[in-house]
Amino acid sequence: MKRSILSLLGLSIFALSVSAQDKLELTAKMPELINDDVVYLWNPIDKTTDSTYVKNNSFSFTNPMKGGGSTFILQAGKNPEKTGLGMVVYLEGGKMNIVGNGTGFKGATFSGDAFVADWIAMEKAMAESYANLDKIDALSIELAEAKKIGDESAANSIAAQITMLTQKVTASGKKWIDNHLNSGSSTYLLNAVLPNMLSREETLAYLNKFTGRAKNQITTAMLSGLTGSRAQWIDKQAPDFSQPDAKGKVSSLADFKGKYVLVDFWASWCTPCKAEIAELKSVYEKFKDKNFTIVSISLDKDKEKWLQSITEEQMPWLQLSDLKAEQNSAVLAYKVQGIPANFLIDPTGKIVGVGFRDGTNPGSKALENTLIRLLK
Repeated sequence: MKRSILSLLGLSIFALSVSAQDKLELTAKMPELINDDVVYLWNPIDKTTDSTYVKNNSFSFTNPMKGGGSTFILQAGKNPEKTGLGMVVYLEGGKMNIVGNGTGFKGATFSGDAFVADWIAMEKAMAESYANLDKIDALSIELAEAKKIGDESAANSIAAQITMLTQKVTASGKKWIDNHLNSGSSTYLLNAVLPNMLSREETLAYLNKFTGRAKNQITTAMLSGLTGSRAQWIDKQAPDFSQPDAKGKVSSLADFKGKYVLVDFWASWCTPCKAEIAELKSVYEKFKDKNFTIVSISLDKDKEKWLQSITEEQMPWLQLSDLKAEQNSAVLAYKVQGIPANFLIDPTGKIVGVGFRDGTNPGSKALENTLIRLLK
C-alpha cells in the first residue's frame, strides 16, 4: 500500500557500454532542482542504486536495461523547502524526458518512448485508487489506535472501511492488468501496488498470463521467485538467526526450540505493521501459556526510533534487531521482500505457516485458528 519513498541503499554504479535497445536514457529539467544536489535512481528489486548531480536545474541517467523493465525509485535531492521530488516509477529500455513546472514530479510532463505513454495511462487510470491507498494508510493508524484502547465498535467500523477501499483498489488494479497483459506497467502494478491485496494463486495466475514485454521483465522474474519461494517455505527448516534485543542481549531462534514461534518482521515506520499489532497482542495473550510465543525482528536503522516504537506499542514479547534495515541478517535469510511479514515455526523448527495478516483483514482469524488446530 505504501507509496512513500523507501530508504536509499549504498551506491552501485552501472556500466554504460550497452546497445541502444538495451539502455534507458532518462533526462529531466525542473525549476525547483538545486544545482549540485545528488539525484538517486534506486532499483528496490535488485538493490542497485545509480546517482548523478543536478546541473542547470537538470539531470540525466543512461543505464543498461538488459534484464527488461522494472520498478524504480527516483529521488532528487533532499531540499526541505520543496516537496514532490521523489517518485516510484516504471522504467525500461528507451527514452523518458521529464519537464517540471514547479510542482515536482507530480505536476511534471512525461514524454518519450511507448513505455512512458503506457505508464502514464496506467497512472491516470489508477489515480482514484492511489487516493484510496492514502485513505487506507490513514485508516490503518486509526484502526490500530481503536484496537489499542479496546474500542471494538470503532475498530469494526474502520476495518469495514478499509475492506471496502481495498476491494476498490484491487478491482481497479486487476481491471488494468487484465486489459494489458503484455504491458510492463502491469508488472509495476503487481509489484508496487497490489502485492498485499492478491493471493499467491492470483499472482501466479497473472504471471502465467503475461505476454510480450510483461513476460520478460525483471519484476516478473522477481515475483516468480517470490511466490514460488513463499510456497516452498512450508515444511522447510527455518533459518536460524541471532540478534540483540533492546538491551543488547543476543537471542537466537534456536533458544525457542520446542515451542511454536511466530517470527514477525516489522519496523517503526511501517504503518501496515502497526495495524497488525493489536491482533498479535490478542493472539499472544490467548496462547502465551500454551507453548507459543512471538519474536519480532525490526527493519529499523535508528535505535532510538525503534525503542520509542516498542514503548508506544507496548508489545510484551521479544524484540530483536541488528539495526541494518533491509540488510538485516534475518531479513536476508528469510528472503523478506516487504513488511509486515511473518513465519510460524513449529517445535521442531519447521515452518508451518507464512504471511498472516489478520489485523487488516476484518473477520480473519487465520493465525488464531491455525494455533487452535496445532495446539489442540
